[in-house]
Amino acid sequence: MPPIPPTGRIDVHSHMLPGIDDGCETIEESIASINLLKQVGYTGTICTPHLWPDMFPDNTPANIQRWTDELAAQLADRGIDYALWTGGELRLDEDVIDWMKTHGVPTLANSRYVLTDFWEDNWPKYVDQAFDWLIAQGYQPILAHPERIGIAKLDTLIEHLDAITARGVLLQGNFRCMTGEDGYLQDQRIRQFLTEDRYWLLAMDMHRPDALPSRLDGMQMVVTEFGQNIVDITTIQRPRTILATP
Repeated sequence: MPPIPPTGRIDVHSHMLPGIDDGCETIEESIASINLLKQVGYTGTICTPHLWPDMFPDNTPANIQRWTDELAAQLADRGIDYALWTGGELRLDEDVIDWMKTHGVPTLANSRYVLTDFWEDNWPKYVDQAFDWLIAQGYQPILAHPERIGIAKLDTLIEHLDAITARGVLLQGNFRCMTGEDGYLQDQRIRQFLTEDRYWLLAMDMHRPDALPSRLDGMQMVVTEFGQNIVDITTIQRPRTILATP
């Protein structure tokens, strides 16, 4: 693992690795993304490609570790000072527990934290089952971008979020949802969840350099509407808690 940079932001949700999912397609796109992130104070990224066997069957923790090491070596060869750690964005489904038993749990930066997501327009039983299994195994689940979950009734979504956070699941919001580009409901929900202090982390969920400016705009909107402190806590302080956790 690379040393933790003494200063700077850490992006905990990023599709930085080139050519393996719907994120960056080439090393040049990865470098362009890093250059943009460095301009706003980022000094490292946890690489979290989709772990979704139906779409990306080769994406396993072992392969992602190898790909992250390869990208880090290419950055070093080009004299680019930027830290990378391995991770994954784990798609929750009916088979996810068996998949983890076979391939291993895709933790963030070899910690006990696990980034997860799902996209259904309801709250399937397997979501709670996966969280309960991870917690029982000693892992710390994080649910990515709950503001984007397709449950139409906000009260129903909040009921489920309250239930999982009471059991210890953490929530991570996406900066771009602040801009309205992900939809009106997502725009409203991220602001409500920020007001209610529901997020433990905020992240770029970066895919390609041409999509980064809107995410950077979203970060500035959080600063303007909710203050610099919440951005610093969720992009500097708490990511370092993850990196420092064995």
